[in-house]
Amino acid sequence: MAKNVGLIQFNGALGDLVSYERNGVQVVQRKGGFNSERIKTEERYASVRKRQSEFGKCAKLSSAIKRGLDHWLPWTPNAMIYNYIQSVVMGVKNCDLDSEKGAKTFEKGLQTAAGANLLRNMELNRKRKLNAGMRVTQPFDFATGTVQVVPYNYKLKNKVKLGVTLVVLQVDLATYDYTVLDTGLQLCERLDAVLDLQIAVPEKSGLMAAFLFANLCDCTSNTLFFKRDVQMGFGILDFKVVP
Repeated sequence: MAKNVGLIQFNGALGDLVSYERNGVQVVQRKGGFNSERIKTEERYASVRKRQSEFGKCAKLSSAIKRGLDHWLPWTPNAMIYNYIQSVVMGVKNCDLDSEKGAKTFEKGLQTAAGANLLRNMELNRKRKLNAGMRVTQPFDFATGTVQVVPYNYKLKNKVKLGVTLVVLQVDLATYDYTVLDTGLQLCERLDAVLDLQIAVPEKSGLMAAFLFANLCDCTSNTLFFKRDVQMGFGILDFKVVP
């Protein structure tokens, strides 16, 4: 890129040159930049194609997870939830240290302790962890679809209750189709109440993830209104990959 200080100045394209004004200065540069066809075919862009392949698969999985949880995500007090989900998925993929660049996968990354820990710590409310308000007294069991939890750290007053939902998300890791099941909302009027939640877990291949959603509800006039509150919890209880 060069400054145009000569007598002949122009805006736009002239041959293989492009001229435009930038911050009050006329600059000239050659036409160029990435060309999609060149990226697909030229050897010099092989590493770019490898990164695109891995990124594309992670983007599809991240999109499936977000779309599957879209019903509950509006109540999280965080912005850019998709970016966060994608960062977790990419982080898990990067834990695949056995595959060469371009062939790393989320599934193989999840088989490592580091990758499993990343997904297990996914919190859709990044300002407050799920276990800051919910105590899991009986872990989620995929065989029975059951979990037992006890709320212990929420501000319940007047007609404000705690709404709790067990959500199971299944994502096909080949097609990125997804299935979502939930128990419906169970209302809790006091702390230390034992909540037994159960759901029929489908026998499908792919990523199976159980989430717990807990949020404050205003029950005025027999109508439920969720609150977008920092106290809400939304995180993974457990997951597994079914071949």
